[in-house]
Amino acid sequence: MSASGVFVLILSVVNLAILIGIGLFIYESIREQEPRAPKVGGFFLAFHIIVGLGILLWPAARTAIAWLLGIILALHVPFLIPWTRGARSLNGAAGYLAGDGSEFEQMDERDIMFARNRSIIPGTPQYEQYYKLHPEHKEYDDRRRAKGGPLGKPGLIDSSYRPNVSMLISSFELPNFLGKVARVDPGASAARSSYANKEAPPPAQIDPDKATRIVKGWARHLGADLVGICRVDPRWAYSRRGEIHYGEWDEWGKEIPEPLPYAVVVATEMKHEMVMTAPHTPSVIESGYNYAKGAYITTILAHWFGAMGYRAVAEHNRHYDLLMVPLAIDAGLGELGRQGYLIADKFGPRVRIFAVQTDMPLVPDKPIDLGAEKFCEACKKCAESCPSKSIPMERQRKVDRGIERWKLNEESCFEYWAKVGTDCCVCMAVCPFSRPYRSIHKLVRYILRRSELARIVFPYIDNFLYGKRWRPREAPEWVAYPKGVPSEQTVTSESLS
Repeated sequence: MSASGVFVLILSVVNLAILIGIGLFIYESIREQEPRAPKVGGFFLAFHIIVGLGILLWPAARTAIAWLLGIILALHVPFLIPWTRGARSLNGAAGYLAGDGSEFEQMDERDIMFARNRSIIPGTPQYEQYYKLHPEHKEYDDRRRAKGGPLGKPGLIDSSYRPNVSMLISSFELPNFLGKVARVDPGASAARSSYANKEAPPPAQIDPDKATRIVKGWARHLGADLVGICRVDPRWAYSRRGEIHYGEWDEWGKEIPEPLPYAVVVATEMKHEMVMTAPHTPSVIESGYNYAKGAYITTILAHWFGAMGYRAVAEHNRHYDLLMVPLAIDAGLGELGRQGYLIADKFGPRVRIFAVQTDMPLVPDKPIDLGAEKFCEACKKCAESCPSKSIPMERQRKVDRGIERWKLNEESCFEYWAKVGTDCCVCMAVCPFSRPYRSIHKLVRYILRRSELARIVFPYIDNFLYGKRWRPREAPEWVAYPKGVPSEQTVTSESLS
């Protein structure tokens, strides 16, 4: 082959590789119902088809095309150089503490929005006691409580479409059943079982490495998508009990028991096609399903520890002693994002987090650096798309309770939940890290984990390719909500058609 023929072949191969990459990008964008990205990709596809024709049919342009392709490749090289400054997440959740950590204040469960909404009831001693301590919350809480529970009127944005609302309600029944048996004592666990010796079993003598492999495998088999182990930092425990689910009002305001030394932290993936309908009902159905799944996984794990002769506590949405996001960071599942969620490995914020405390000796995992926090500094998509403007836009983080972070306005966020009757999920859906963990998105995450430059530049590229603002996607057919359904009480076959 002549020198000119080799030159044409090299140019053609390079351009073909670029075309394949663009084609894959367009394919994934169409699968994800992205409105802008396929158009941008189509423009570049057409451009490189013209370039390919120029290589084959216009010899005079080949030198210029070689320079063009060389510049394109050269621009990609810096992103492949492995260099990072190291995220705060590498120090675990303690890495987010301000200064020397002396300003840190433990979270009182009585102060969280859910507890204030459903566990502080007007006319009760708890109501009088809480607002004597926190009169600044009373006006807002009374007004918000009058709109209903955490979701107000469930599914209101979709006219409370009854099949979808019923899916949400039925999903939350499982945690309700399981919360009563979240705390496991080996003796009590054995006494309840028809398969075990009724005496308290002695702790199984098992090597921590082997125990860790067994626990992780069992958790994944039960349905966990991510599993990590950490030593429990007592700072991430609530200071006092605030959520009352089963009438145990004498527990309200009491100190939370000292946590057990280890935690198995699990995350379950919220399916992309469901989350992308946010803030409509399919997204909250997916939330409810994952809360049920997490309660199922952690309850079984906790009772496995009990059968092995150890204490355990299942941490799910009907029994929380600990804050889940710091625990997940310590267990190496991800980083803290601008919107206050965990940005998890593989799934971004599209996860729900659960845990099991135990005193069985296990081998902790190491925290990880995904490049998320640096990315969040420039991205701001969640803040720009937040319907209630609850997520801060500032690049710099602020100190709250001794933690340096972007602080969500919980009250305005919770107010919006009542307006739409769902848990919104828009900030979760619009986050670039939420894109499915496959093909081109895998490559981007690989680069982000290794390149400081990518963490700075990629947010701007992402905005160019996908746009900044959120638009809900079409729901899967089986959870498609009819437009204009009159009310949850009057759903008929005609309105479903």
